[in-house]
Amino acid sequence: MSQILHIDFKFKGSTGKLITADLTYSIYPESVPIAVFAHGFKGFKDWGAWPLAAEIFASKRLPFFKFNFSHNGTTPAHLQEFVDLEAFGNNNFKIEYDDLGVVLDFIEKKAETFPFVWNGELHLIGHSRGGAIALLRAAQDTRVSKCATWASVSDLERYLEMKAFEAWKNDGVHTIINGRTNQEMPIYFQFVENFAQHAEILRLGRHLENFEQPLLIIHGENDEVVPLQDAHTIYQEVPHAILVEIENADHTFNIKHPLTERKITKAFAEVLTESIEFFLL
Repeated sequence: MSQILHIDFKFKGSTGKLITADLTYSIYPESVPIAVFAHGFKGFKDWGAWPLAAEIFASKRLPFFKFNFSHNGTTPAHLQEFVDLEAFGNNNFKIEYDDLGVVLDFIEKKAETFPFVWNGELHLIGHSRGGAIALLRAAQDTRVSKCATWASVSDLERYLEMKAFEAWKNDGVHTIINGRTNQEMPIYFQFVENFAQHAEILRLGRHLENFEQPLLIIHGENDEVVPLQDAHTIYQEVPHAILVEIENADHTFNIKHPLTERKITKAFAEVLTESIEFFLL
């Protein structure tokens, strides 16, 4: 494998709160596209095997840019811990949609300083809820050349049903338990209000009807967090897409966090192979 290199970045997100990011790359003899990865709900850029995925992509002529959404609950000093629960509680889909736009802006602005030649193509990848954010961005942003979803939800409105509307409104906050850390994580009612305010931008179904870019949909057959049916729902709306079902794979393709050794599962290897082939077509 050729030498793999990294650059870390910090820049202001859509609300002024910092986005932390990194670019994994190698030295390339020709111009190359850039893959941009959006993590999911209760996720972060360095979760599990995402850093290994970045290295594998980079070795295959696909520099990999991954980032933390500005309100995901991590901080620049604590990249793998949810220490800013106030930010987490004030997160919403519009912030994530706008943050992803800021990330693309940043890449466009900084690309001439990267140690390789960018060919101008941006390929989006999103896992779980990040898949829906990536789809929304791709559908409404002509800078995106291709898009791939890993275990994506088919709509965002399911998140508005986490608690009965009136109870959530009256309490002002809905608390969820993080099964991995056992933290009580707040979601303030602004989450619901913001969706209503920006429904035209955030309602995924209406945008999928006019989705034009090449799309790869990957989903695990044994996903108990986001049902396989979600992948089929997206596929029905975007019939030119490619749908890949991964056998014996759960929501994270059988990867756990933290990753205890530098190896990936058979299921995730298949995800990476399919994704890399799709982006290099």
